[in-house]
Amino acid sequence: MKSVLRSASSLALLLSLAACAPLSLDFLRPQAQGLDTMTQKIGPEAPELAFSFEFDDKADAAEGEVGSGYIVVTQDGKELQALPHAFEMPRDRLDAGGWLQFRDFNGDGLLDFKVTRLYAMDGKLPVDSLYQFDPKTGRYAQIDLVSNAGEIQPSAPNCVSLKVAGASGSPKVESHCYVATSGRWVRGTPAAARRGAAPDRVDAVCDSGAPELVACRRARIEQDKALLTLVRDYRAGRMQSLQAEHGKSYAQSYARHQDLDHSRWREYRDARCATQSREQAVPIKALPASVELCRYEWARDQLRRYKEQMARLGEVKGAKVRQ
Repeated sequence: MKSVLRSASSLALLLSLAACAPLSLDFLRPQAQGLDTMTQKIGPEAPELAFSFEFDDKADAAEGEVGSGYIVVTQDGKELQALPHAFEMPRDRLDAGGWLQFRDFNGDGLLDFKVTRLYAMDGKLPVDSLYQFDPKTGRYAQIDLVSNAGEIQPSAPNCVSLKVAGASGSPKVESHCYVATSGRWVRGTPAAARRGAAPDRVDAVCDSGAPELVACRRARIEQDKALLTLVRDYRAGRMQSLQAEHGKSYAQSYARHQDLDHSRWREYRDARCATQSREQAVPIKALPASVELCRYEWARDQLRRYKEQMARLGEVKGAKVRQ
């Protein structure tokens, strides 16, 4: 049903074009550059799932790239979920039969998967996303802490290494481990994870199903701190490039405007979340927690965007160094 809805607009366009001019049936056939459906048994007591990639109407928007769409997960022919994903890489660099990498990354006996968005070529870092299987829901969820930032590789049991581009353009490596007792990924060494150390402050959680004021406020504050650190790292990297290209004065002007833009974004977020919670007629006692939850989610989304920008900044700097 979801696939039908996603295709409805495209089908309507095809029908309107067909009414105006003859339309070759070849145009309606699946793309020749599509990806093979992969089947995988997730665990001894878990079902076998099928994974396919369904292109959206933005596929091939960038010439020569695979394009964007959805990772569609099905069981016995029934669609379970559709995860949005974009392959920003040349078609000949993607293995059509092995575009997902299955592995038990968190050590719970069930297979998770890694998928690449930007491919490693000419010395650039790939940009990966990690999806973890949740046995309670039977669905996959993206691990925001490590996804869309750089190259993810398994390291010690229940841990991954994340290689990301630093502000100077040279790569740095972070360690992230899954703590079974809290059911969360944290940044730190495997030894710290085995001891059940306190979760990384960046990984503070506000429960969207049952938001609680103190927990959400704490999570939002820590997320804002992590975001500000990343904003400053990105600003430092951009200033280096701009100073080399346009001079010191131009780079300093950029830094001032970026600081102002981030401050304005926070002001807008806070005001919009307060208005949004009132518009949703949230009970007065639950209003503060609802506002904090909204602000936390905005900060989390903005953090993801800056991770992507840092990854792209590293690619640009790497290309210039090779030149």
